[in-house]
Amino acid sequence: MTIQQLTSKDNPLLKDIRLVSSGMRRAPKELVIAEGLRVLEEVEQSPFTIEAVVFSDDFGSAPREKNLLDRFQSKLSRLYCVSSVLFQTISTVQTPQGILALVRVPALSISSAPKSRNPLLICACGLQDPGNLGTLIRTAAAADANMFCTTKGTVSARNPKTIRSSAGSFFRIPILEQVDIREFQQYCIGHSIRLFRTDAQEGVIYTEADLKSPCAVLLGNEGSGFAEQPISELPAIRIPIAKGAESLNVATAGAVILFEARRQHGWTEDL
Repeated sequence: MTIQQLTSKDNPLLKDIRLVSSGMRRAPKELVIAEGLRVLEEVEQSPFTIEAVVFSDDFGSAPREKNLLDRFQSKLSRLYCVSSVLFQTISTVQTPQGILALVRVPALSISSAPKSRNPLLICACGLQDPGNLGTLIRTAAAADANMFCTTKGTVSARNPKTIRSSAGSFFRIPILEQVDIREFQQYCIGHSIRLFRTDAQEGVIYTEADLKSPCAVLLGNEGSGFAEQPISELPAIRIPIAKGAESLNVATAGAVILFEARRQHGWTEDL
């Protein structure tokens, strides 16, 4: 496919990219911005529809960059080249790597959530930092979790910073956003999935909890924990930490518990 040159910052495609990046309500809900070389490599291998790939005129000289562009061309993706100055106007980072994509990612509903034989689910409840959420998504994908969920009040997994922080893992794992916690509980009960909440002070030590059977782990806001009553009534698991330390970063705590759950499920490197 021919690479098209764009020269105006008012080009409709570039305006759409800025609109999606802004997260405004009038932005198309199914579109997300993927930016950066590593993230775009994940996009290229994903099943999602790539609406457009935009790269700067100084991108593509390195072998890894050229290889990525060649793969997009072989898939007949729509490719657009802009000047490095114009690319700055659509980039969401201070020091761009020179490539981004507009990707269509349909939203999942609880009724369309994928099923698995021995599921391991992670649910972020009330997290506000997109970097922490993205790191959790990346960890969940690395631990081969079956689904990642967020409750209402959590920063969007579609936030460009979240996607970058996930290193493209956003495109690897099914993500169910803004779920009602009672509906999520009913889903887990209906599929015989045990629910656990994490707690800094109380509960069973995570290595002693039964995480080998189907389970869902809920991680709360670092400062306020779980605000909703249904969550506070769930059985708690905790990570022992040194005396005087307040708590672990939520992404770190999630990594510790996820990989313990995966160990109990049975770990093989060819997952």
